[in-house]
Amino acid sequence: MIKASIVPYDSIIVGAGPAGITAAIYLARKKLDILVLTLDIGGQAVLSTDVENYTGFTMIPGQELVRRFEEHLNAFNIKVIREKIVAVKKEREFFKVETKTNAYRTKTVIISSGKKPRSLNVPGEDKLMGRGVTYCAICDAPFFKDVPVAVAGSGNSALQAILELAKFTNQIYVINLAPKLTGDEVLQDGVKKLSFVKVFNNCKVTRVKGKKRVEGIEFMNRVTKKVSDLGVKGLIVEIGLEPSIGFELPKELVLNEINEIDVDQNCNSSVPGLFAAGDVTDVKWKQIIIAAGEGAKAALSVYEYLTGKKGY
Repeated sequence: MIKASIVPYDSIIVGAGPAGITAAIYLARKKLDILVLTLDIGGQAVLSTDVENYTGFTMIPGQELVRRFEEHLNAFNIKVIREKIVAVKKEREFFKVETKTNAYRTKTVIISSGKKPRSLNVPGEDKLMGRGVTYCAICDAPFFKDVPVAVAGSGNSALQAILELAKFTNQIYVINLAPKLTGDEVLQDGVKKLSFVKVFNNCKVTRVKGKKRVEGIEFMNRVTKKVSDLGVKGLIVEIGLEPSIGFELPKELVLNEINEIDVDQNCNSSVPGLFAAGDVTDVKWKQIIIAAGEGAKAALSVYEYLTGKKGY
């Protein structure tokens, strides 16, 4: 059995996206003893192409914004350990956060683990993941230079994927479950200007083909039930996100119908001492700037919980 740390931290932040990083900076400024547990830095923000709605920047690439977040985090010498979380448990007046190799005791927890890409759950997808199937166009678009590629989805992330892929190839097919493209008008306008993008509305991917790499996809029209094939070398899946909670949580913790953590306006969950912020919660409008603001709120709520000080 893995033994937990003897002296508890004041707070442990789970996740290091915009919410987690902001929470950590706020708590560090309050001189609290904190720990950040995460597998990566930046979360979904690093997958954004051109961010045009983060105050202070007319436009900044997602990766550059995350670099600046990390720079700010490091300026406070905040302890960050890259380990996979397996459980957050309530034990009397403390919490125990377990990873695959360690366990840490803490007085409070902020869960800011964000969201992760949703998969299609079709034959061939898992087998060819990383071999032509990807969930990150900004990461992998250069691999599809001058080859035909398909994008599954129609929202903002799918539209951004199309615009990113268009820098490398002029053979792009869009498999869209909805009757028409959705997402922000400015992104739709950008995609509509690309004459080489062919959109198949009311369609869904039913199979990914290939032995060692993606060689094609099969898709079905949901109205006519007609099944068609496309000879593509890649498939970018952009069909939305789901809460990134692949670890055990206290049974008392209330989640909504799509497994987001239910929080009040001050980021309190249903478990005293356990707070949540960012895309993993039921707060509307999943935006980088909103996640950062929620991270600040969660940190201030932790400080109030630990010290009883209000009105700061």
